[in-house]
Amino acid sequence: MPEVVEAELDALVRRGAPFAAAARAFARSLRLVPSPGRGDRAVLEAAVRERATVVTADRTLAGTLGEHGVATLVPRDRTRLELRLPRFGPRTRPASESGPRAPSVKKRPPP
Repeated sequence: MPEVVEAELDALVRRGAPFAAAARAFARSLRLVPSPGRGDRAVLEAAVRERATVVTADRTLAGTLGEHGVATLVPRDRTRLELRLPRFGPRTRPASESGPRAPSVKKRPPP
């Protein structure tokens, strides 16, 4: 978990935000990673560097993460989560950048 998220959770607990204490208690079980900077940019940089999946309800952040090749786990509705895998990014490359293509195999028509 990026340090910047830890700081944000601590601030939410101090303000008495609903469920913040439970989220902070769960976060204590996660490995803390350095995240110089602030906000979404720090989360993005840490996720790319660590090749991590990010859990967020922030649609804008989830979109930005996906554009940079980061998988996200987002709420689908009140009781389900959805894993959104990036189409390409640090883990995979688009076909145009993947180097030489394997030869295609032509199918023979049935006899």
